[in-house]
Amino acid sequence: MPRHRRGKVSFRGLAVLALVLGVASAAEVRAAYTVEWEAPKELQALFEKHLPPPAEDATEDRGVLRRWMREVRRRAPEIAAAEGWFSAQVELTDEGGRVRAVLTPGARTTIDTVTIEFRGDLAGEGAFREARRRALESSWLLASGMTFRQAAWDEAKARLVDALTADDYAAGELVDSEARIDPVAAKARLRLVVDSGPAFSLGEVQVSGLARYPAYLVDRQLDIDPGEPYRTERLLDLQRALQSAPWFANVQVEIDRDRANPKRVPVRVTVLERPVADVGFSLGYGTDSGVRGEVSLRHRNALGRGYDMRSALQADKSRQIGYADFHLPQGSIGSLLTGTFAMKDSVGFLGEHTANQGLDTRRGAVAGYRQFLYDGLELRVGLSFQVEQAKPDGAERSIKRALAPVGQLTWRTVDNVLDPRRGGVLKLNLAGGTKSALSDQDFLMTYAQYQHWFTLSPKDQFILRAEAGYTIAPSRTGIPEDFLFRAGGSRSVRGYAYQSLGPRDGDAIVGGRYLATGTVEYVRWFSPAWGGAVFLDVGDAADAREDLDAVRGYGIGARWRTPAGPLAIDIAYGERDRKVRVGFSVSVAF
Repeated sequence: MPRHRRGKVSFRGLAVLALVLGVASAAEVRAAYTVEWEAPKELQALFEKHLPPPAEDATEDRGVLRRWMREVRRRAPEIAAAEGWFSAQVELTDEGGRVRAVLTPGARTTIDTVTIEFRGDLAGEGAFREARRRALESSWLLASGMTFRQAAWDEAKARLVDALTADDYAAGELVDSEARIDPVAAKARLRLVVDSGPAFSLGEVQVSGLARYPAYLVDRQLDIDPGEPYRTERLLDLQRALQSAPWFANVQVEIDRDRANPKRVPVRVTVLERPVADVGFSLGYGTDSGVRGEVSLRHRNALGRGYDMRSALQADKSRQIGYADFHLPQGSIGSLLTGTFAMKDSVGFLGEHTANQGLDTRRGAVAGYRQFLYDGLELRVGLSFQVEQAKPDGAERSIKRALAPVGQLTWRTVDNVLDPRRGGVLKLNLAGGTKSALSDQDFLMTYAQYQHWFTLSPKDQFILRAEAGYTIAPSRTGIPEDFLFRAGGSRSVRGYAYQSLGPRDGDAIVGGRYLATGTVEYVRWFSPAWGGAVFLDVGDAADAREDLDAVRGYGIGARWRTPAGPLAIDIAYGERDRKVRVGFSVSVAF
């Protein structure tokens, strides 16, 4: 800590004392006096906050005013010193109901020299220790010539300790610090003594708190080799990996920082388990599907192996579905060139019935997927098999089968997934099947969608969206609807009914092999929560390229920011059908 020396003025955190006293005396009483400050702008704001005018009884009791003025003469220089003015003087003049306060700050103190001394293992010889010392010295925040402020001094010391203890020296500490102030020269000489203590290494991982789930769920996340050097980031990586798993509500990863026992220090992992099962119920409404309901069951220890089963029954006016997906514990894969990717495996079963635009379908499917996660990139590859019965109004019933390898790539560069202001999302899908492998048709389905958000100003936003799909096949016959395309609805071409744009089979709208749509939208935010929009949607789906039409829908809408993303309420005019439709959707950057 700073010390007093003859001929010098040492600094001991006057800001803390000044602020504490300021809060204690800042009672909310009505003031009869007004105070006019003449001081540097940043000091004036502090004085107005922490030195309020005298109370209303100062007009009746002059002693109240005199005591207030004494307090200001004492504390104003302290507050100024906390901001680097160590020679400040204050003059107060009572002008009858108004106090004029003039602060003459003097020269502001700047940093003259900085000396950092090292003790402990870090003070020894060797290229590694020398490099660490240079790194710590270069990370010091208060360089020579900078203004000396108490808050900056405290912050710099805390950052130095953080940098020291991040790697190797888990028990490192700042054992002495001194700021010697020369108020005449307005210079500060800083001295710090850092004791690194011994270098630490990590040992065996000890897990506690497991009761409901098998221990291997934690063991497969462990990649700490006993004897490796202590690294804070290694412990944080382990904590983040376990915290993101479905089984734990809270995870703590820590070590003992005992200087007497720095080698192979046990890594203690303490987990707080989540309930094994959750049941959920929900109701909703959307203009595409009407009223919808859902009953869900999540079981985080399916088959006693920690498989995360997510299942649900959903129903609305046009679609009823039941599914169960089993997510295996997350792992990782990588190499020296690519780095490490998080990896998730899953298998799922599905039964679905849809009836929309004259097309009735019933299908069952089973699929297995492997998902890779890396920063804003997600890659999912897998294999699915589905059997579909399709009955268009006025046309023949058909059975369609497909064994299809599938791949999906999603790349996000948005600033906020739930409420994007800027950035984009790219989505690519690929799937295929062949008659020689349990499919009724040879096909290759390709699909791409990109959406970008532009921030023109804090209140103005511009949104562009484009999507295109092409299923390469001799015809759509024998291809399940999951690999074909329809357009229309609140997330497609607004102003048209959900999936009402596409080729016809009998009296029904069915999926086609071609898709192309685009959106241009401008949003003006009138308040942090509410905004208005104008938009133009163009697109179509067809079974032949020449049949694609530039079907247009345009309109206006309202936007309301919710925790789940902006809620869009749109009034859209479908130019081809000459109808106005109201649409609801939540705009999330999927």
